[in-house]
Amino acid sequence: MSQAYNPPRRAPRKKLKMPLFGNMGSGNSNHGDNMEWGGKNFTKLVFIVGTLGLLAQLYLPNLWSEKMYDTQSELIDLDLDGSIRKKYTDATNPNDVHYILVVKQKDGTRRKLDLHIADPVFFDQVAVPQRLKKASGSLDVLVTRFSKPDTTLSIKFKP
Repeated sequence: MSQAYNPPRRAPRKKLKMPLFGNMGSGNSNHGDNMEWGGKNFTKLVFIVGTLGLLAQLYLPNLWSEKMYDTQSELIDLDLDGSIRKKYTDATNPNDVHYILVVKQKDGTRRKLDLHIADPVFFDQVAVPQRLKKASGSLDVLVTRFSKPDTTLSIKFKP
């Protein structure tokens, strides 16, 4: 009977390595002279990244948050000259509805007004593309409208 052809056996392939994990799980325990970064110190690396993530969750929202003008004295002292960019309500608690206006000033800064202590009539009469002008110390707001003549509205507070 004739023998079938058997090709010659070649050398085994080199094990693949992941960039940060080194040869973790390859079964070879000898490291040689060059140790890849992250293989031996993987636990320290995970601890440092986790700590940085936790610190970012604690401190970054406070640094990035905008000031909310919501008290009566802040609204009286506020000086506005810009256009309304957002208008929305926060009704997570039906007993305490927050009427929020985001106004972009002419200098590029944003002011976030929370009118939950004010009468909602002012909030109902303004819309997103309108411009607002308010002097400090006054509650009268000049509203520039595109389809109607300019109107002076007053912010009134609930008793």
